[in-house]
Amino acid sequence: MVGFVEIDENNFYEVVALELKEDQRKFVAPNVRSIAECYLYRNDNDVFPYAIQDGEKVVGFILIDLDEDAHEFMIWRMMIDKKYQHLGYGRATVEMALEMAKKEGKYDTFIADYVKGNDIMGHMLESLGFVNHSFDNENNEYVMHFKLN
Repeated sequence: MVGFVEIDENNFYEVVALELKEDQRKFVAPNVRSIAECYLYRNDNDVFPYAIQDGEKVVGFILIDLDEDAHEFMIWRMMIDKKYQHLGYGRATVEMALEMAKKEGKYDTFIADYVKGNDIMGHMLESLGFVNHSFDNENNEYVMHFKLN
């Protein structure tokens, strides 16, 4: 069963060691950078990094950004290790994040974006009911929305 686990001394090195396929590296920042950015924004109290685990096995990483003022729940970054891709972990991760947002009950919009060219992520988000909201030229990303309310 897939779950989100806080990153600590027990799984930090496994999370940092996760890898994408060579042609995917342009789509997601390295996990160590994401964790460092969490440290930079730690005073905002709205950025949460998690290991994605299947039992004791770390299969991926997700970074969630919450904006309670705007009532938005966002997947800032997400990656599944190259060894565990095409096994349903990506979809299960987004579904779990959706359930987390719904359970909180204080968010109207769930946001997920993906870099242009990452068609697998785009198709997966569309299949879950996300709709194209905008294109962020600065980051070369499609911004997808899912209405929670």
